[in-house]
Amino acid sequence: METYLLAWNPKRWQWEDLARMSQQVKNGNFMSIRWSCGRSKRIKKGDRVFFIRLGEEPRGIFASGIVLADSCKDEHWDAVRAAMGGTAMYVEVWLDALLNPETDTIIPRELLDGELFSAMHWDTQMSGISIPSRVASELEKVWAAFSAGRSLMLAEEIEDDAIIYEGAVRRISVNAYERNPKARQKCIDYYGASCVVCGFDFRVAYGGVGDGFIHVHHLKQLSKVGEQYKVDPIRDMRPVCPNCHAIIHRRNPAYSIEEVLIVCFPDRALRKSAACSITSEYLE
Repeated sequence: METYLLAWNPKRWQWEDLARMSQQVKNGNFMSIRWSCGRSKRIKKGDRVFFIRLGEEPRGIFASGIVLADSCKDEHWDAVRAAMGGTAMYVEVWLDALLNPETDTIIPRELLDGELFSAMHWDTQMSGISIPSRVASELEKVWAAFSAGRSLMLAEEIEDDAIIYEGAVRRISVNAYERNPKARQKCIDYYGASCVVCGFDFRVAYGGVGDGFIHVHHLKQLSKVGEQYKVDPIRDMRPVCPNCHAIIHRRNPAYSIEEVLIVCFPDRALRKSAACSITSEYLE
C-alpha cells in the first residue's frame, strides 16, 4: 500500500457540497468521491490518500481516504481544457475522514514544515504525488487527533501508559486482557504479524526493525466485556496494521473486519486463508 497526496485549490474549483459531505462522513455514513490525480497512473486500489487544501487559507490537510479502484483517464475537470480535448487521471476514494476547513481545525500547512515532514514537497501544483512511507507514517499519527476533532498531540508527546484509541490519546484504566502481552503474542503466533485486512507486513516494508510489529484488534467491544471476561487470543483478537485499525474505529460501534475487507479489499475478502478466517459469530 502506497500513500499519495491529492490537492484542492478553492481558487480553481469550488467544492459546493463540502459541508454536507463532511457531516455525512462524521455521522459514519459511506461517502466516496472522484478526484483528479493529475497525470499519475500509479495509484492503485487500496492505496491511502490525503487531501491538502492550497491556494487560500486555511491551508493544510483536511481529509483522508482509501482508493476504491485503480486510477483511470477521463475528460479533464476544467471545462475549457475539456473542450480542447484535454484529459486527466482520476481516482475514486472512500472518505474515512473529511473535515470542513471553514469550520473545523485542520492540520495547518505550517506544521508540515517540521523536520518529521521535511522529506515531502507539500506545495504541489499537481495531485497524485507520492508521500514517502516514513512521512506518511508520521502524518497518520498527527492526523488521527485532528480527524477526531481532538487536540493535537505528536507521537513523541504520548506517555507510555497512554492508549491510542479511535484517533485520540486518552488515559484510561485497563483490564488485564486489554494489554496482556501473552495474549497478544499468542494472537500473533497464530495469525502472523501481517495485517489480516490489507496484508501489510512491517518486516517486508522496513526490514528487521519492523519484525513482529503490528497492532492487535479486539473483535469484541471492550466496553461491553466484564472484568471477569477471559480473552481467547485466537477467537477474540486479530493482527491489524495501524491504518486499518484506524479505519475500523472510524465508527462507533466499530466497523467489523469483514466490512472493511469487503469495501476496501474485495479480492482479499473472497480468499480463504488461515490469517483471515473470520466468522460472523465473533464479529460485532
